[in-house]
Amino acid sequence: MSDIEANKAVARRYMRAVEEGDVDTIEALQHPDCQWWILGHGDMSRADFIASVKGGLLSARKRTAEVIAITAEGDRVAVEVRGEMVFPDRVYRNEYHNLLIIRDGQIVSGKEYMDTRAVAEAFSAAEGGQ
Repeated sequence: MSDIEANKAVARRYMRAVEEGDVDTIEALQHPDCQWWILGHGDMSRADFIASVKGGLLSARKRTAEVIAITAEGDRVAVEVRGEMVFPDRVYRNEYHNLLIIRDGQIVSGKEYMDTRAVAEAFSAAEGGQ
């Protein structure tokens, strides 16, 4: 398997772990020094990112993370994802673009883009806003 195909496989495994709520795999696929940048939040450490993921994933009753497309070049993997999280009081749907830098089988850097309006509508309503 080429490095590009191996990197795409890591990205697919990561998205599957998100869908399954498999926090152990999410953690294992990230390098200890992994850094994230999330649209609307900015820079996040690995620990802060994982804490944020845990808060969302573990409180959702059901999750889907449908990979629409993957494009890779070198250590960069771009993943288009259609996601849905079902909570007791709401359903959150969004489209994502993740740009992952993968080296030696682990994510060393990630950028996540999504519709921030969908985030605000789903989570401000849950927090008593709007």
